[in-house]
Amino acid sequence: MPRNRRTPTAATALAASLAVVAGAALAGGAAPAAAAPAEAAAAAKHHDDFDGDGYRDLVVSAPSGTVNGVKRAGYVAVLYGSAGGLDTARRTVVSQSTAGVAGTSETGDAFGATLASADFDRDGYADLVVGATGEDLGGVADTGRAVVLYGSAGGLSGSGAEDMRPASLIEGNAYATGLAAGDWFHDGSQALAILSKDHLELYGGWGAARTPARATTGHPFADFPADFTPTGLVGGDFEGDGNDDLVVTGSKWSLETLEGHCLYLKGGGPEGYTRTEFAGGPVGVAGDIDKDGADDLAIGDPTVLEHGQWDLSGGAVEVWYGAAGGPGAGEPEVWQQGSGGVPGAYELEDRFGSDVSLGDVNGDGHLDLAAGAEGEAIGEADDAGAVWLLRGSAGGLTTSGVQHFNQDTAGVPGAAEAGDLFGSDVRLHDADRDGRSGLVAGAPGENAGQGFAWVLPTRGGVLTADGSWTFGGASVGANGANARFPETLAE
Repeated sequence: MPRNRRTPTAATALAASLAVVAGAALAGGAAPAAAAPAEAAAAAKHHDDFDGDGYRDLVVSAPSGTVNGVKRAGYVAVLYGSAGGLDTARRTVVSQSTAGVAGTSETGDAFGATLASADFDRDGYADLVVGATGEDLGGVADTGRAVVLYGSAGGLSGSGAEDMRPASLIEGNAYATGLAAGDWFHDGSQALAILSKDHLELYGGWGAARTPARATTGHPFADFPADFTPTGLVGGDFEGDGNDDLVVTGSKWSLETLEGHCLYLKGGGPEGYTRTEFAGGPVGVAGDIDKDGADDLAIGDPTVLEHGQWDLSGGAVEVWYGAAGGPGAGEPEVWQQGSGGVPGAYELEDRFGSDVSLGDVNGDGHLDLAAGAEGEAIGEADDAGAVWLLRGSAGGLTTSGVQHFNQDTAGVPGAAEAGDLFGSDVRLHDADRDGRSGLVAGAPGENAGQGFAWVLPTRGGVLTADGSWTFGGASVGANGANARFPETLAE
């Protein structure tokens, strides 16, 4: 069993207030109206089925990618699922040079830095939200923007794309630092949360007219905790009460050290939120691992302090199981290399927990967890990277049947090389609808920064290197040079 540590900080309450903002704000401070019941009946089966064929699609992005000769403009690629699995020939590539997408491809836009998907307009096709955190607007540098790409029978395109801008233009605020979809207003519809460096905005009320509006009440961030830097958003029903809540991942300065830190935002809707702070990390994923009706939260903390010493840090994955009080109530399970049955050794700068993903690999109904360690040394190759798979069960995660892979694993294409960062991004994904998730792992440092993704299938209830394959930016018809492909894999 893993060992426990880290006690949560005291909870704090936030006032349920939201200043009226510019743009499509609703009159009277109401939450956005829900779509009609007839629309809800047509909602997509999967949050990532963009062409409505019943197969889950995979979204990968290269925010450092070159578009039309412009470096670090960024692009997003969608590989469509099918009975035969993923195929790079069945794809759509979108950038700010795509017709209908707001803005133009400019140096440093980082289009694709963040991703989230849901069927917002409930037409039977999932939609994709893409963050461009480096976008300059109105002459203000790095204010950021988000774009909603709508699904259709032909998949994603720029047709009718929605331009989502921050209410205020603030230099370096990186609008769309985090994106999450969920029923934030408790009205049965999918809404969107967009995180900036200093606040969070909520949008809802899409309906068939595709007219999302900013909410004007229930804003969770009247202020941030002192020295807190947000890095992302995770949505889920963490208390099993039927209501979606939010977790803001990030870090916080404590004296002279930067520690993983998270905020649990309970509530939402017109009533607003209460906020609990707890020790966490920069990345996270939610899902019901033990099938008790409440979502569990897995946090990746690749630079976790150990005994107060950075020079002992190898990284950790912390799992908060769903319960009354949500994440931060009680203590998490903590998984680290070399303890609790996790293979490997706890070593300096392994960055175990650099990314995490949940999916059912063996089809037993319990979610398994993939964890990357982008800094893992393989032989003499520093930062070559590796990926671990922990098994889900009725009792939670277990190392019974644990697996781990790197580029020197027999059957995995390529070779472990210094700086590859294999496992920087991970995704458990069921592309062929057989009820079993394979693994997609990114290595953005591969081939001097071109970057590639590895696909490992599942067979006999386990991940296997047999039949694994790779693809890069050029494989999907995009510019692969210095793309660091894929820097982001949508969950």
